[in-house]
Amino acid sequence: MIDYQVLRSRRKTLSLQVKHGHVFVRAPYHVDEKIINSFIQKKDAWLRAKITEQNQTADFCCNFTQGSKLFVFGQLVTLNIIFANCAEKLGEKSDTFLSDLINDQKELTIVLPVRIQNKLLNKSQLAVVVKKYIERYFKQQAQKTILPKVEYYAKLTQLVPSSIKIRQYRARWGSCNSRGELSFNYLLMMLPIYVIDYVIVHELCHLHYLNHSKDFWQLVTKYFPDYIEAKKWIKANQSALHWRIPTHQ
Repeated sequence: MIDYQVLRSRRKTLSLQVKHGHVFVRAPYHVDEKIINSFIQKKDAWLRAKITEQNQTADFCCNFTQGSKLFVFGQLVTLNIIFANCAEKLGEKSDTFLSDLINDQKELTIVLPVRIQNKLLNKSQLAVVVKKYIERYFKQQAQKTILPKVEYYAKLTQLVPSSIKIRQYRARWGSCNSRGELSFNYLLMMLPIYVIDYVIVHELCHLHYLNHSKDFWQLVTKYFPDYIEAKKWIKANQSALHWRIPTHQ
């Protein structure tokens, strides 16, 4: 029997979620444990496949420590952290300290100033610093990448947003509201370029259809026919796109 955790609420139906290899059952307050067990057994094959899939990609989840892995523009790179006296100057020019972002060895190198090395008491503190450096790079790349693409696709679709915001979101790549404002997650820089394009077209199409109706998807298809492949890439690599700091000391 697969281990699982029950989360009860006033909902009316049972649902399953597999997150980080753990199974969660969302159930109404009144549903008996036997019914939940039966529900789990019926979904056993699907759950085991999902758990295996997530466990296989778990090693790719970046924890911002030496040797961990991270997606950058769809390329899985290994994180290499070094300390050097010259790093203090590099902080003023992010493109320089991440100039070896993706090289032949598929390695992302971050150079940190020696002066902070002795101040870092454990791996978690180092991870916080490394995460900030990568975030700064992603923010800069997002400005350079997303804004021109929005302009291009806005002209193509004749759908023009009232404003564009770029920031980090926990659970979404982009959004559109009723005021015509588009927002994009700068962590899109982890995704391949064609997937970034899809997200931009997706949000622009929400300017015409603020829903996921059949008409909406037809409009997406018109301007980005390969959107299904883009969605598949996100789904296949979902477990490797988590952005978190390790809790170990």
